[in-house]
Amino acid sequence: MKQAKLRAIAPVWAQRIEVEKRRDVLLITGWGHISSPIDTRGIEPGRISQLDILKRFRRYVLSHLNKEGATGDAGVYQFADATDDEKLVAFCQEFGPVWGEVRSRNYEDNGTDTLIVAQGMEQLRKEQRKFAATVRLLQQVNQPGKANRSAMMDAMNDLQIVDSRVLSMLWVWSGISSTRSNTEKAADLLPFAHMALCQLLNDVPPELAPLNGDVIELPSTRDEGIRNALYYRIRRDYLAQREIGNCLHCGSHFAVFKHGARACGQTCRTALRNQKYWSENRDAVNRNRRKKRTGRK
Repeated sequence: MKQAKLRAIAPVWAQRIEVEKRRDVLLITGWGHISSPIDTRGIEPGRISQLDILKRFRRYVLSHLNKEGATGDAGVYQFADATDDEKLVAFCQEFGPVWGEVRSRNYEDNGTDTLIVAQGMEQLRKEQRKFAATVRLLQQVNQPGKANRSAMMDAMNDLQIVDSRVLSMLWVWSGISSTRSNTEKAADLLPFAHMALCQLLNDVPPELAPLNGDVIELPSTRDEGIRNALYYRIRRDYLAQREIGNCLHCGSHFAVFKHGARACGQTCRTALRNQKYWSENRDAVNRNRRKKRTGRK
């Protein structure tokens, strides 16, 4: 594969998105939907980042996710942390439906489509819970030496893609096997965790597409929503065995590209530095403040 040299991108679901909430359904209208990979040759460089859904994921800022309004580059993992309806609606307003029912399609003169998709809120909540469980499982299998048995069991139970009887037997066995350490118990469970993760990702495979005599592999662009693109990012981090961290400031998940990273983005990194400075210099800062107040008197 020569994907890096092909300069092809998986497009955003739509170039302009509006969301109307009707009871427990989101009616999501998207203008400028493109249903196949885009050859970026001939496109202005500034437009490429606007049209590439994977780059949009990386740059996405969702201030609703954290009480402090922290921003970051946690990308698709912010969907895993969208734990209430307000955050879910905000995510759809930015990216479109995760998976819904196509209600209408109009073909435009510029070669794009205008779509209206009904995204049920209950389905959206289920998609978020499933994605969050997938992220938790990925977090464990990508750190095999530090994997937590209970965390893996909980994630697989939530995913419900491994036979429940097998999970029950594993849970009982690992609990009564007192002669084995927790690390050994986790190691015994890792093959089942990998099996579960592979089974899940095989249900949302990427697609091959011909482009100017070459073949590329990208997430499929679906009218129903961006589900495949979300799991494509998971697939990439799984194959790269990339660590998935939890931000020490806001708690959000993020892919660790630099060893020792403790925060999901610049805002949280700054907050952590400020916290460290305050903890180390609190007494001196307070003394200086008291001196200034005394001097004013």
